[in-house]
Amino acid sequence: MLIALFITSCNSSGNGEYDSRAVATLDKLTETIGELNSLSYTLESFSSDKEGIVNEKLSDAYLKGPNKLFVVHQGINGRKNFWYNGEKFAYFLFDKNEYDILDAPDNTLAVIDSIHSAYGIYFPAADFLYPTLTDDIIENYDQLLYFGEEKLDDVDCIVLEAINENHIVAIWIEKESNLPHKMTIESLTNENKYFQAVYSNWRKDPKLPDIMFEFQPPSNSVQKALK
Repeated sequence: MLIALFITSCNSSGNGEYDSRAVATLDKLTETIGELNSLSYTLESFSSDKEGIVNEKLSDAYLKGPNKLFVVHQGINGRKNFWYNGEKFAYFLFDKNEYDILDAPDNTLAVIDSIHSAYGIYFPAADFLYPTLTDDIIENYDQLLYFGEEKLDDVDCIVLEAINENHIVAIWIEKESNLPHKMTIESLTNENKYFQAVYSNWRKDPKLPDIMFEFQPPSNSVQKALK
């Protein structure tokens, strides 16, 4: 199981401080997503690495059933799209006019795991798609705290915080939809490292045609192995 952003170099003993209200809120989030047949959302992210280099990204993600994914992604390195149709994973780099098509596992979460592990690609909001999210946070963090309600961007949210010796993760969950609204990850070992994600345009069970998840290389494009 992958938690691309939450995972750390140390594991919790599982004997820390875990507020039952925070646990219930996370369980409700994963239950809400797990009951959907399809969903789509927008993610705006901001991050800085240990050298303080800033990276901003904008992504639109579309998921259907257990084995279809389409992502439109724009960042400082240009625009790239990802397609997964249940059998093949494809990507296209618009600025370079390059693509590749890979054999893929038979479900979306396995694809996210394998592509992230092999190529370091992080899929937007992937952390919240896993049904074991609550257990994984408890495994990797010594505290999971409940901070009550807060209005953020005119949205009523429930605020949670997970803490270990390396990171503080804050999560704002929309009270009405039970879906993520914002997340921040603050490094406790390097003040330059920071991540912020804002989620919007959540659509529950939208009608997404299967053709959306199929990739056809442009006639003048070049196939180049993903590295």
